[in-house]
Amino acid sequence: MATIGVFAIIFSDRERILCVRMNYASKNWTTPGGKVEPGESPIAALKREVFEETGYRVEPKQLIGVYAKLYNDDLVLCFEAQVLSREPWEPNHEISEVRYFARDELPAEMSYVVRTRIQDAFNHENGIVRVFSTPDSYVDAWVSKEVDEPASCC
Repeated sequence: MATIGVFAIIFSDRERILCVRMNYASKNWTTPGGKVEPGESPIAALKREVFEETGYRVEPKQLIGVYAKLYNDDLVLCFEAQVLSREPWEPNHEISEVRYFARDELPAEMSYVVRTRIQDAFNHENGIVRVFSTPDSYVDAWVSKEVDEPASCC
């Protein structure tokens, strides 16, 4: 059974996006979010994960996209979210840093899949579906059309 994750795209304005640096595994940058727990709705999971990782209380807005990572049986829902408030937060065992980045200053320590989700957000995409067959390549399938043959990109 696939793991379901939820991640938030939070803009400070249309030019900067909130990222968190993981304090485990690769220690890469990503957007705030994580795994949907059994019996938990994706919306509740998004609110919980963002709060745990940043101290922000958020309200999910539009669905940017659905991202399937076939190579590790993972399905990610990516939502734009609006900040309602923020409570005190300090680095912890899970997240070492929280920062906003402009499109042209995204950190190098970021996976291709995460970078793709962020670029989709900067491009104002919504309702997109992307299927990643390997960590470094993907097949695009748009919700509004079907793709007959997979095509590699980038």
